[in-house]
Amino acid sequence: MPRTADVYKAKEEIEHLKLRRSRGLSPEAREEREQVLKKAIQSRNKLQRRMNLSQLLGSLVVISAVLAIVRALPEGMTSPLAQHSPVAGILGSFAWLLQAPEAAKGLSGDFAALLAPFMAVSFAIERVLETGFNWFEHSSRVLADVLVAPRESLDWIGREYQEAYEATKDAAMAIGIETNPERLEIMNAAEERLAKAEARLRSWMNAPEYIVWKKALSIWFGLLVGLMIAVIGDLGMLRYIGITTPRIVDMMVTGLLLGAGPGPMHDLIGMLQSSKEVIGSLAELAKGKAVREAAEALQRETDALQKQQRRRDSH
Repeated sequence: MPRTADVYKAKEEIEHLKLRRSRGLSPEAREEREQVLKKAIQSRNKLQRRMNLSQLLGSLVVISAVLAIVRALPEGMTSPLAQHSPVAGILGSFAWLLQAPEAAKGLSGDFAALLAPFMAVSFAIERVLETGFNWFEHSSRVLADVLVAPRESLDWIGREYQEAYEATKDAAMAIGIETNPERLEIMNAAEERLAKAEARLRSWMNAPEYIVWKKALSIWFGLLVGLMIAVIGDLGMLRYIGITTPRIVDMMVTGLLLGAGPGPMHDLIGMLQSSKEVIGSLAELAKGKAVREAAEALQRETDALQKQQRRRDSH
């Protein structure tokens, strides 16, 4: 993996330039040193650039907003007002996003059946991400991109891998010129050292740091795909179950639930179904109570009439 050597060469070059004293250097040499140091830092940052959590969340919000605007523009531009003024069409696009579509009526109440299509989409997103990460982890290039990001805890492993890589390369070049038992033994030792260095790198696949990184990135990609599907397809889970909300809110909630995976979706269906059953039970109880109260009132009126009739008969 040549990129591993490039990362650590850039780092070592930076350290070497920083250790060099600028005293005694001419202005031209000092300026040249600063330019070389700047280029080395840029090269290292490019190779080891990583996105933190705030950047991931910020990019997710920005992408979602851009997708929503792009999705709304055709709706606003095709409205009758857009024929008179483009500004009116743009305003119509935002009005379309803020509009609250009519909620579905006459629902059967079986939320598991109603939300089955959304559950299927959520399962599909999860399987696609799993397949993508399996391919991702078996790519030697990606191992170099992910596992050799310069961190203090990985310095020794990375340096060992770089030296092993260069030793194997030099041994291969020497073998190509002349072959003898001594050189073959050097080549075998270099290959063994390289294999051990690669094994150390691959062992980081089970490291907590990598597992956390993988989980965070998979969640981000899942939410991104879910939002893209919900926004582009104008999917609204809330209006589908009878809740009236602005279209943009419905899209975002649906996209987040789709991207979060089938687990949260299943929990939501369970809560909705339980809530409906509780509300139905309360309604039945209230209905029974109302019937009993009406029967008691009727009984009281009947008793009152009977008492009046007895008084008349007695007189």
